[in-house]
Formats: sequence, C-alpha cells, structure tokens
Amino acid sequence: MGIPFEPIDILGYAAAFLVFLTFCMKTLIWLRFVAVISNIAFIGYGLGAGLYPILVLHLVLLPMNIFRLWENAVLARRIIQATREDPTGQVLLPFMRPLTAKDGDAIFQKGDEADRLFYVQKGTILIEEFDKRIEAGDIFGEIGLFSRGQSRTATARALGDVELCEIDRATVLRIYQEHPEFGLTLARLVTDRLVENQADALRKLSAATSQQG
Repeated sequence: MGIPFEPIDILGYAAAFLVFLTFCMKTLIWLRFVAVISNIAFIGYGLGAGLYPILVLHLVLLPMNIFRLWENAVLARRIIQATREDPTGQVLLPFMRPLTAKDGDAIFQKGDEADRLFYVQKGTILIEEFDKRIEAGDIFGEIGLFSRGQSRTATARALGDVELCEIDRATVLRIYQEHPEFGLTLARLVTDRLVENQADALRKLSAATSQQG
C-alpha cells in the first residue's frame, strides 16, 4: 500500500527543503531571505492542506523574519557606507558604549587583557611606549585585541579629560564575521598601525644612534 500523496504535498516538501537551506547559509541576510520564502511556502501549504497550527506558526514568523531581514540589510548598507566614508570608527559607533576618563587616567596598561576596542570622540590619548598621540576620530586598542596573546602591547593614558566609546571583543568579532567588508577595513587599520609603530621605533632608534655618534 503506497503512501498517500497530494499535489499540495509538493509545496510542503519544498517548504521543508527551504528550512534545510537556512542551515547552509553563511550570512544572516541570506538566512533571513530564505526563511521568508520558507514561511510563505508553509503558509500556502497550511492553507491548502488544512494544517492550521502550521499556518498560524508561519503567519507569526513571516513578519518577524521580514523585519529581521530589513534590519540586517540596513545594517549591512550602513557598514558599507561608513567603511567607504570613514574606515576608522564610524562603522562601530552604533555598537559602542560611552566612556569618560580624566587627565592622567590609564585606559589600559601594557600586559592587561585586550578585551575591548576604543574610539576617541573628544580629547587625546597617549600611547606611552611609542610616544604616539591618538586624536579625536581615531581607534586604538586594536592590535592587542587581535594579537595571539590577546594582551596589551603598550599603555594608553588620557592627556586631559577625554570622551571615548568602547566595544567588547565579542561584538567586534560578530560584526567581523557577518560583514567581510568591515573585516577588510579592520585588517587594513591594524596593518597601518603596525607600520606606523615600526616607523616610529625606527626614527627613535635612528635619533638615539645619532646622539651617541
């Protein structure tokens, strides 16, 4: 005796296959897009087969997935735009928390755990080991965040009162994974900072050698 099969079942199998596809998606935008199509297919299947619990479930899930799809698309567009306009900190500001520091306060010290990234909104930060000043609009703390030991390679201290924004490592990594264009920008920022630090170190060595000579 064969298994009963109705034409409407094709839609049900298609909807189930779309659910399976959501587990194969690597980005949230495509996951939500496929989920929306799956919801629509299940709504059609629920109506055609008279399966009202399935119908109600996906009538509830459909607007939720549409909203999340719109939310992710807006976020992706904002990240792309901010990356093009300002590849430093603007892209991270919506995810950051405000932080203030007084003159002489250590934001972090060499050897501390590197668990956060910082953006200077107002004021100046001194990276003591390199005698380098970080001004408003710049990011700092990114090298330690991505180093193998995840520890600070220098001490950052406030020169006067400063206003900062901070973001934790887990959030940075989540944005990095979901938006490759941000990851590329962040990698470029880390590379530029390393090159700057190396150049500063070479200038200091050259100056010290000249004085000895």
